[in-house]
Amino acid sequence: MPACKQDSPRGFLEHDNTVPGAVSNVSIVPLSGAAKISYDLPEDLDLLYVEANYEIRPGVKEQVKASFFDHSLTVQGFGDTIEYPVALYAVDRSGNKSQPVTVNVKPLLSAVQQTSDSLSFSEDFGGIYATFQNKSMSNIVITLSIKDSLGDWMDYDKYYTSLSGGSFSMRGLPPVPTTFGMFVQDRWDNYSDTLIKQLTPLFEKELEKSKFKNLMLPGDAENIWDWAKLWDNKMGPTDRSGWRSDAKDGLPVSFTMDLGVTARLSRFRIWQVHDGREYTSSNFKQFEIWGSATPPSGDGSWDGWTLLKECEVKKPSGPGPDLTDDDIATAAAGDEFVLPLDVPAARYIRFKVISTFASPPNSENAGAWVTEVSFWGQDQP
Repeated sequence: MPACKQDSPRGFLEHDNTVPGAVSNVSIVPLSGAAKISYDLPEDLDLLYVEANYEIRPGVKEQVKASFFDHSLTVQGFGDTIEYPVALYAVDRSGNKSQPVTVNVKPLLSAVQQTSDSLSFSEDFGGIYATFQNKSMSNIVITLSIKDSLGDWMDYDKYYTSLSGGSFSMRGLPPVPTTFGMFVQDRWDNYSDTLIKQLTPLFEKELEKSKFKNLMLPGDAENIWDWAKLWDNKMGPTDRSGWRSDAKDGLPVSFTMDLGVTARLSRFRIWQVHDGREYTSSNFKQFEIWGSATPPSGDGSWDGWTLLKECEVKKPSGPGPDLTDDDIATAAAGDEFVLPLDVPAARYIRFKVISTFASPPNSENAGAWVTEVSFWGQDQP
């Protein structure tokens, strides 16, 4: 019986001083703040990887390696669309490097530049409201700076994102004229120019919960928990009271409350049951919030009500049964919803719960629950 022949793995284990051949047939595809470099490998049996060395700024060196299984690598971190030289080396198992093959890459507009070009912000309740686009979905940081009383810039807040676009608010500032600056940064410390504006944040305060009370309109679901605990400022994981519909009511269901004052509302928060059931069970998923400045009619109709916002509670880590630290922390802080600046003033609020996190969705046995609500805005005379 003939002996079995064993295939030899690529490369040798012994060390040598033989320099490998260089990569060849190089082609380049420019990307956002980056470039993909493809090449043919030399025939050396002990080839281990291909190495790219380059600078993203004068004196700031970067290095990328790709194994001999690959025929391409991506160089990234560029902040401009100028040409950058990249030196490519083939490296063998003994650490010998080939002669360099130098190519010039010209990246497309970087995420920092793209986002900066789209960035806009304006005054909002207690601060500013910003919008942006990040088409490459890169990890970026948007920093808000303000000038202090001495005219010096200081960083006030940061917004981290890899979303393709969106909006955010930065709050906690008094309603006085303030010079704001906003710029974009990536993980390679590429910075955009600073967008500077002088704005006056709108006055905002949390509405007094001692004035809240429930209204029971025809068609609203009975609360089988305790109304007073829906605004008792107890949001801990052991707080499992507030508003809850009976499972037999199914979905959608609604409930109504009186804020006690007419207010131009800026935002609100709701708190789930978050004792390990975050983003599951009867916690709100999709709902609407409606408002009215005049007392609602006694027939339970929706005449005279204005839709303030269509809302969806989103699990930060995405779908799935597992809870991350971010999921738990977000639920504990409350799910916040910012209202458009042009919503009309309201005193009476009506929630319509469309769906919950129960499975299957909209199950007749699901019901709905929420443990606390808070509102912010300006009281109106």
